[in-house]
Amino acid sequence: MNQNSLSVSHDQQPDKNRLISKILTDFERQYGLDLSQDPVAMDRISDAVDQAFLDLETSPETEINLAYISANSRGPIHFRRVIHRSGASGTIDMEGERGKTEHEPPDQRVKIQLPERKPNITNALLVIMAVFYALQWFTNLVFGYDMLAIYGMKSNELIIAGEYWRLVTAMFLHGSIIHLGFNLYALYILGRRVERFFGSIRFLGLFLIAGIAGNLLSFVFTEAPSLGSSTAIFGLLGAEGIFIYQHRNLFGDQFKMALRQIIQVAVGNLVIGFMIPGIDNMGHIGGLIGGAIYTWFGGPNFSIIGSPPDLNLEDQRPEEKSLYVFFALLTLIACLVVWIILSRS
Repeated sequence: MNQNSLSVSHDQQPDKNRLISKILTDFERQYGLDLSQDPVAMDRISDAVDQAFLDLETSPETEINLAYISANSRGPIHFRRVIHRSGASGTIDMEGERGKTEHEPPDQRVKIQLPERKPNITNALLVIMAVFYALQWFTNLVFGYDMLAIYGMKSNELIIAGEYWRLVTAMFLHGSIIHLGFNLYALYILGRRVERFFGSIRFLGLFLIAGIAGNLLSFVFTEAPSLGSSTAIFGLLGAEGIFIYQHRNLFGDQFKMALRQIIQVAVGNLVIGFMIPGIDNMGHIGGLIGGAIYTWFGGPNFSIIGSPPDLNLEDQRPEEKSLYVFFALLTLIACLVVWIILSRS
């Protein structure tokens, strides 16, 4: 969940809701995609509408520009609309994309085929976490205690005692059905989007490295036991930010806004984590860093090949090469764990 730094007055709220509804309807009509099911996209739309209302206080017209708001088989979608206040009543209206006039030539667009990879690992992780939580609930019901959490959560004392697997198993366990539901939903949204570009092998490496890195930073800075997949999920967010930055030439002028909005989502959620007791924010930060480092060195590196109109994206960094990065980072983490344990002994 993200907190907006902008806000509208109570009187403007109906206009804001109407404008958001109009944007969603317009987007679905044009691209056949329902953004209302994407919480990250909804946060970005809400922020953009709030900013538009502020701009309209000093100007009769402004623009909503949502860079890389989604993607389909034809490529990344950059959604732009002109918003203006008309008439004595001050009604807020939305026009079509800026630059579309009858005197201008139509845009010269080419089709770039995006990777058509299925989110197999994302789906498998969703099932695994749901099954593990069912086992947690069952053991608690039968034995009176959560057996999986006892043997799998991150516990500093037990990790120092030699139970290193807890740095891995903790990311697959959850403390409540609400905790599970929130993380599964975030994984469903982010995982499908990232795995499409990363591929299954690379995505699995990303998820594991981010989760382990998050639990490692929690092990260093947080004494309390913890569990949950949010360490790895924050890694997906960091990976998406690095991916957009490294492919800024493909996104053109839109990449700055897309990157800024990803940073806003990450920072907003970290701020909430620091404000609410019981949230292991060091684990979130560790996951974010782990996902970013893994993607910088082992993520996809797309370039456009072919000639118009037959253009395709080709990954110049083979997916198998990410295995070297995975094992290198895993070795580094293992060395850090040993060094930390020895320094505390």
